[in-house]
Amino acid sequence: MIRIRLKLYLFISSACYALLPSVEGSNEKLFYDAVRAEASGDLVKAVEIYCEIAKTEHSANLNANLANLYFKLENYARVILHLRKAIWLDPENREYADNLAYALELASISNQNEFQFGSVFSAHLQLFWLTAFAILFWAGIFFVLLFFRPSLPKSRAFLLGTFWLGGISFFGWGWYHTILNSMELSREVIAVNATNKEDNLEKMLALRVFAGEGSEANTQVPLGSSLFLDLDDNDLPRFHTSPTGDKWFLARSASGSNKGWVREEEFESILDFPIK
Repeated sequence: MIRIRLKLYLFISSACYALLPSVEGSNEKLFYDAVRAEASGDLVKAVEIYCEIAKTEHSANLNANLANLYFKLENYARVILHLRKAIWLDPENREYADNLAYALELASISNQNEFQFGSVFSAHLQLFWLTAFAILFWAGIFFVLLFFRPSLPKSRAFLLGTFWLGGISFFGWGWYHTILNSMELSREVIAVNATNKEDNLEKMLALRVFAGEGSEANTQVPLGSSLFLDLDDNDLPRFHTSPTGDKWFLARSASGSNKGWVREEEFESILDFPIK
């Protein structure tokens, strides 16, 4: 049931995001305040204002603006985060993809994500594959009901049947892979600092052996890396609450070779989905 709700969310969110208007109404003043703050050189204030807008507004431009500000602050982990968000909202924008590749290079991160938005099996193309599958499936059914004749040569009937079965198998296979990528994307998070400040000189995030601040690092990953949260039996992110009230999540690297516990403030999800 949870997986069904998640798939429905991914369908609806990808459609609704494309229809959302630019920053308007109550957020318009905040937007111009952010522009003025950036023009005056107060980049931290501009970031704070844009983050406030992002609580209620979702647009590729807004995330691209945040990525640009974080780039000026040399916080490349959050540049990567917001460019990934921007690409999810506007996957056809080549500028976002080029900027992401450059940010990954600056952060010394290989292009690790196996579920690239440029792929024909990207999560945002799930509706396309489902629609193509449904159209071809029902077109074949209606053709048989309306136009099939017993006098049709067996060779032609076999050829048409093979083409139909092959077509729906292909589109069904594509749909299945976009579902898998959607599920992976819902688990994917970006390793960031606990705050907006770039106070981690090593620019690394520790994946701890145990869920606790005093635990030693099992391994480390560069800030900006993709991590994938482990799920429990209910398909929800596995977490542990420490005696101090902090939530810790079990996460793995994109390759799956590195894993450990991270605090919830040390990562952010690409999708605006309640994973916690």
